[in-house]
Amino acid sequence: MSHSELRQSLIDYGADAISTDAFVALWRKKGGALCSQLPPQYLKALDDMLMRIESSRLFSGDSCSFSRESLTDALGVWLDKATARLASL
Repeated sequence: MSHSELRQSLIDYGADAISTDAFVALWRKKGGALCSQLPPQYLKALDDMLMRIESSRLFSGDSCSFSRESLTDALGVWLDKATARLASL
């Protein structure tokens, strides 16, 4: 499992280099694999963020409750915390 692949996908998605569908699929697969080694709240948090990103496709821009940038920032924080937690196991 490559944390760097997830980190790079955040950069690529922010630059519109990958589609929302490809981004979410990668995070569900690779992030989900990380979650198998972490407490259940990590999967819930990841799923919540990915559902918001999927929902954002319905809007032409940012919705009033969240932005694409804030969600990718939140996924970056999630990845930092997940990586730190795994390192402490």
